[in-house]
Amino acid sequence: MKNFFKIIFTTFFVLAGFFNIVEAREVTVTGVGTDRESALKDARRIAVEEVAGTFIDSRTLTNKSMVELDEIYLKSSGFVGKVNVLNEGFANGMYQIRAVIDVDQNPSPEILRQVQAVMALNDPRIAVIVFKENSAVHEEAIESAIMDRLISLNFSHMTDPNIVAGLQNAQMLNSLYNGRPVTGIGSSFGADFIVLGRCRTTSRDIKIPDFKGGYQDTGLNDGQTEMTAKIIRLDTGDILETFTVETSGIGEGNTVAEREALKNMANKAAEKVEEKFRRIGARSSQGLQITVISNNYNKVQSLANDLRSLPGVQNVYIRENLNGKAIIDVDTDQNVDRLLLLLSGRSSVNFTVESTGSGSARLRI
Repeated sequence: MKNFFKIIFTTFFVLAGFFNIVEAREVTVTGVGTDRESALKDARRIAVEEVAGTFIDSRTLTNKSMVELDEIYLKSSGFVGKVNVLNEGFANGMYQIRAVIDVDQNPSPEILRQVQAVMALNDPRIAVIVFKENSAVHEEAIESAIMDRLISLNFSHMTDPNIVAGLQNAQMLNSLYNGRPVTGIGSSFGADFIVLGRCRTTSRDIKIPDFKGGYQDTGLNDGQTEMTAKIIRLDTGDILETFTVETSGIGEGNTVAEREALKNMANKAAEKVEEKFRRIGARSSQGLQITVISNNYNKVQSLANDLRSLPGVQNVYIRENLNGKAIIDVDTDQNVDRLLLLLSGRSSVNFTVESTGSGSARLRI
């Protein structure tokens, strides 16, 4: 069903672009809610779905981190335009709004990518922490640039870095950074994902040949900044992405040169984080999802490793591991029955299959 809606949605906008449809379509709808605001949101959501179809599968949302579709639509200004309320008021204990709403029939591909990335990850709480090398001092300019970039993508829940930085006092940040899982800490520190980076900045004098066998000082300095960062899912400790960014800057004196390098780093690092979260979001909306019932996280990890070794499997991610239940995402071109057949013949972990569905399975260890 998810693929069906994706096909309908994609076909709709391909045709819209082909015929150069840019005008809005007026839709008359009735929204219902507990108050005026919730009824208006409901009306907007219905209007968009009537024009474009329900292109995002609501099953990707979890009870723990529910994101309302109407909130996502509202954030994407390219969908909903003018709202003309015809009548409104309470009826049968609920607030109802009848309205004519303009819906853009040809929102930009950029808007669509943003909405899909946010929805795939359930608009998670994200913390960004970038430390100077061998220091507890934050590179606040880089943190701010990355958070601003994520907010521009419609990720709305940015966690204060100073709160999550308290992890360092328990040496958890270092464990996370080095790939040692520290599970169940996301709720304690108000974040689902953390962008954790370490930054090193140096500078040197810029000299040029004096054509006498030596060099002469130019009065300028070359600043160099290198940041290695990891995007980590806090509830499982899984490192989802790792990347390194290098930038430079020139100025009079070491301080100015290093500041210029850091300024360039802020922009480049923000671009890289955007790219990585798009990839994470894309992975979350594809492949198979396996629910594993087990109180032994080591066995869950072993099962994930066995999955990684199977033919046709590109990547495996442990998305969640709480209260005896783990969620494993598998990027694969295998169907679920074929995958489980291969797994049963190669896995080092004994498991039973409780149920299977289209693109999903439930196992018990």
